[in-house]
Order: sequence, then structure tokens, then C-alpha cells
Amino acid sequence: MRLILLFFLLFTKSIYSQITIEGFVKDTNQIPLLGASIYIDGTTIGTTNDDKGYFLLTLSSTINSVVVISYFGFITQYIATEGTQKSINIVLTEEIKSLKEVIVQQCPFSRKRMLQFFKEQFLGTNKAGSDCEIENEDEIYFDYDSKNFVLKAYSDKPLLIRNNYLSYKITYQLVDFQCKFYKISLNTSDMLSSLYAGTSFFTAIENDKKFIKRRDASYFGSSLHFFRNLVAKKWGKDDFILFKGSLMTNPDEHFVISEDVNNPFYKVNVVKQEKGLNKKGLVAEFNILYNNKEQSKISFFREAFFVDKFGLFSNYNDIFFSGDITKRKIGDLLPSNYGL
Repeated sequence: MRLILLFFLLFTKSIYSQITIEGFVKDTNQIPLLGASIYIDGTTIGTTNDDKGYFLLTLSSTINSVVVISYFGFITQYIATEGTQKSINIVLTEEIKSLKEVIVQQCPFSRKRMLQFFKEQFLGTNKAGSDCEIENEDEIYFDYDSKNFVLKAYSDKPLLIRNNYLSYKITYQLVDFQCKFYKISLNTSDMLSSLYAGTSFFTAIENDKKFIKRRDASYFGSSLHFFRNLVAKKWGKDDFILFKGSLMTNPDEHFVISEDVNNPFYKVNVVKQEKGLNKKGLVAEFNILYNNKEQSKISFFREAFFVDKFGLFSNYNDIFFSGDITKRKIGDLLPSNYGL
């Protein structure tokens, strides 16, 4: 099963070395849109604009993400700012809703059953996932393609998620959700693949020791943790161990990590494996063991990518995880600036 948990970075550029990002949000008539939401995708870094449309974001470091600008009734924009640009002017276009064509067909599953399955795959079934609430779940609608055995979910409005286990409120704009099966089914045992993607903004509810301990548990062993360790060249039995097939291997033989004073990101070159690759375009594939118990696999379909200080990596569509690491769903999702 391939799970792509994306912060909508498939085709975006990167935010470079600005410490501040400022600008104005207006409509097509140049009228300020008071109270628009402006945030760095996947973080707790966000703000709203004033009555003149002005906003200011302050970042402690460069980040491999996008600025999301949203306002109810208008089309959301995703902006990458570059170089020394300090001011961006955003013009939002009013969203015109058209009536969706309704195709009358018999759905093999009730909405209740599809919603249940969606929450299992989206939020997770562990303690963190089970303790999440989607406060506006009525906004979610479904389509089940009985011919191709695919369940899709949509929402025109951001999902408002309350994670009671990690004590976060998450605003999640669902961009894509689909699960493919090998027959008409909503059983995980019949599932071939699962994919969801979107943008997210986090607000902490409480920060006492109980929640910090839980957040740490969600962080350790996550993909964020893995990529932070990768560029720091931190490996070991209490962290991650890399395997080529069933044999432990030296990561330095497979990853060349470089820094450039003119580039705020780490560049990771993946050494191409010469044998054992059975998928078109596959550059390298490794098994990963975390803390001597969690087993995962990572597959690289490109030879170079970038990782920022936060642990966010570029080219999400070319790097895939499977195994235990993919069991961490929205319920375990942390802001990408967590711990920094």
C-alpha cells in the first residue's frame, strides 16, 4: 500500500530565506478582504489580515512549504515566494459554484459506512486517530466507482478537526482522497492503495506535560523524524537503522548530503542501486527499522531531492513509504515546525 500524506507540495516551489513574509489580500475590485486566513502549510505559523488587507508572517527559518491564502467564497491561492521578495499582493477570485451533474446509480454502501471507512483511513484507528473529531463531517461527500473499485471523498470547505489526544485544532483543506480495492469492498484487507492530500494549519489547545509526552510519541518514528535524522546523519539502534534487503547497510554508502551557503536546504543525492529493482523508474529501495520494532520501507523514484531544517522534503510524488510509518495518519500528524 502506498500512502502519500502530503501538504500539497507535489508541484510547488519552495519558500526561501525570508524571515518575514508580508503583503495584502484583496478581491478583483481591489477591495481588502478583512479576516482572510494566511498560513504556512502544515505548521502553526499563520495570521489574518487587517481592514486594509495587510498581513505579516514571521518565520524563524526557511521552509519547504507554501503560503496558503483562503477566504470563504473565494478560490484559495497557494503562493511560493522567492529570493529577497518581501511583499506579495494577493488577488482572490470569487468562487462560482456550479451545480454538479448528478448521475443516478446504486451505491453499494451507505453514507454512514463510507464515512466510517474514511475516518479510519484519514484519521487512523489508534488512540490518536480514535480521539479525533471532524466537527463538520456533514461537509464530506463520497463517490464509489463500482466499475474500478475506487472510493473518493470530497469537501468544498476546510475540515475542522479537533485532535483531543494531541490537543490540536487542525484546519484541513482536503485536496484528494481515494482508496482503491481489488473488488467491491470497504474492507482494509481488500485495499490495494490509499492516498490523501491537502493543506493544514494547526492551533494548539493545551500544552501541558501530558500532551507534550503524547506529541513526542507521535513524532518519534514519523517521516518528519526520519528526514530530520537523514540530513543530520543520525542513525542507530535507538533511532533508525537502514537495511538493503535483509542486511543492515551503511547510509553513507547510499546518501550523499550536501549544504550550500547560497541554498538554505540540504541536497540529498540517492546512489542508484544496480540490482534488485523491479519497478520502472525506481532508483533505490530500503527497509527501515525504528527503535528495534517498527518496520517500514522507503522507495526513491528520483536521484536527488531537498530537505529543509523542518524535515520537509521536496518531490513528494517520487518518494514513497510503506509499512509501520504509514500507520501514522492525521491523528498523529504534527506541525512541521514541531520541536523547533
